[in-house]
Amino acid sequence: MEEKEKVIDKETGLEAKVLNKNGGKTGWWKRKTKGEKISFIAAIFIFAVSITALIIWIHSRQFFGDEVGDMFVGEGNYNGWVMLGNFFRKNAFKAVLMVVTVCITFLVVFILNGIINLTTQATRKSRTVGALIRNLIKYIAVIVDIIAILALMGVDTVSIFAGVNVLALIVGLGCQSLIKDIVAGLFIVFDDYFVVGEMVIIDGFRGYVTDVGLRTTKLDDKCGNLKSISNSNIGTCVNLSRSLNLVSVNLGIGYNEDLERVEAIIARELPKIKEKIPMIVEGPTYRGVVGMGDSDVTLGFACKCLYKNRFQVERDLRREIYQLYVKNDVLIPYNQITINPQDPQDRPEATEEDIKLSSDLVNKNRVIVEKEKETFFKRAKDSFSIDMSMLEDQD
Repeated sequence: MEEKEKVIDKETGLEAKVLNKNGGKTGWWKRKTKGEKISFIAAIFIFAVSITALIIWIHSRQFFGDEVGDMFVGEGNYNGWVMLGNFFRKNAFKAVLMVVTVCITFLVVFILNGIINLTTQATRKSRTVGALIRNLIKYIAVIVDIIAILALMGVDTVSIFAGVNVLALIVGLGCQSLIKDIVAGLFIVFDDYFVVGEMVIIDGFRGYVTDVGLRTTKLDDKCGNLKSISNSNIGTCVNLSRSLNLVSVNLGIGYNEDLERVEAIIARELPKIKEKIPMIVEGPTYRGVVGMGDSDVTLGFACKCLYKNRFQVERDLRREIYQLYVKNDVLIPYNQITINPQDPQDRPEATEEDIKLSSDLVNKNRVIVEKEKETFFKRAKDSFSIDMSMLEDQD
């Protein structure tokens, strides 16, 4: 097996080339992965087949005779090159017009996009409207080019326009979701739900708006995830960028702490936290007792900051409040296990009097229960017997 040595690039410090012992470079084919090799072979195969098919078509008369040649390159044409030359001579003017039409359309779209870019950079809303208009211009330009090219090729565009009503009906029935997305996108922009660059929460996904198109809105959470949402599926939207975001932090103290002492410490030390966390715009403030837990009295704190700093401010504020507790010897409760001593074995025993009182108490309860268990017929019979004896006494 040949020995290999590494050549280190002087600027980057990385391995630049792999050399064998003779100083020759290893082949580029060996550096390719299996997938890249398969793709390369497939591309070469398709290219070879295409070139072969083109040569066969051009020289079909020579390969297969006049009958096949007339079918592929036309009658009177010696080969495909002659056919192409005759076609361009007859349709050169139309071909030039097609190219000019496409160039003019491209130029107009380029100029309009430039004007829109210059006039929609003042605010984020104007940039969003500009992006929407640019998308609309792109679609209109493609449709105009298709119609113009068809007209130059001799297609009756009048009949096409005559069938627009039928086509509109078909499109309306078959592309309802597309139309809903476009209409919803227009309302999102003009009702000012959000604009490009703002942070929003849509369908539980939080991210920055990177694009508002005719059909979809794209969100980037800055963690490598890009989500595209159909405009018609945007039911609720929480815009976090229009005002300062509220950051709320709760941290408890023990029940054995003097609440007034802790509040006095907070009153002295809380203003200093603003200096340690410059991203805080308003606050922090003490909100009071917000809850009574199993083992703690929960105190609430809050501040306001920009939406882009929301989560970092929350982490920093929680840290500083914890440090405030620790430095001022404020008890922070946590789960603990308390182990009690074993019960003593020599417990006092019941006396005879205790036993008698206990027996009388239990028997008394049993008599009551047995009396309650007497049936209705038994109680009625006893009552009837009492009434008859009272009548006999009166006689």
